[in-house]
Amino acid sequence: LLGQNVNSYGKDLGGRGASFPELLYKLNEIKGIERIRFTTSHPKDISDDLIKAIKECEKVCEHLHLPLQSGSTKVLREMNRKYTKEQYLEIVHKVKETVPGIALTTDIIVGFPGETEEDFEDTLDVVRKAEFDNAFTFIYSERVGTPAAKRKDQVPDEIKKTRFERLLEVQTDISKKINDKLLGAELEVLIEGPSKKKSDIYTGRTRTNKIVNFVGDKSLIGQLKTVKIVKAQTWYLEGKLLL
Repeated sequence: LLGQNVNSYGKDLGGRGASFPELLYKLNEIKGIERIRFTTSHPKDISDDLIKAIKECEKVCEHLHLPLQSGSTKVLREMNRKYTKEQYLEIVHKVKETVPGIALTTDIIVGFPGETEEDFEDTLDVVRKAEFDNAFTFIYSERVGTPAAKRKDQVPDEIKKTRFERLLEVQTDISKKINDKLLGAELEVLIEGPSKKKSDIYTGRTRTNKIVNFVGDKSLIGQLKTVKIVKAQTWYLEGKLLL
């Protein structure tokens, strides 16, 4: 399920249709559907009902993409994100407590106009506390016509680059530690197709959206198979297909 903010699904129906959590329950009942994913969720609209649906719908994958953008409440306000650092961390705590083992991924922008060193440290603090499985990180660049592009307090490129590298270093360490814990695990993998680099290596995704590479053949494409994890890399896993 794809949307700019899937959490707001149904809000324009005036109560005449299903809410997003209700939609998940309905889809969960359809025979033939084996996995359900959704993206992107906006923290301002995530609800207890949605978190409960992730837990109770066995076809909904244990993976939540929850864009942070910045860990600074000041910067979040200037981005018009409508949540604070503390509210975001509260959501993360609730999700992890309700759905043990869930994988969290996020988006983060470094160097938004006016971002101070203290603001950036707030972002690193959230990253360390939330322990994201992966983060899609971006350096802010001006977009013509936006209020941010007109601001005079643009962050110098060199500072943005340095902060980006610091953020990547912290997240890389966290991602590797999380993946290391999966060594020896036998995981359900939906096989997507051959690797781009080796014809005998096939790739698929776990329910937590981890990429797994293993020796296979084209007859496996589209199937759900069990793969034993034999090696953990930072951004993907290597496994052995169990027959």
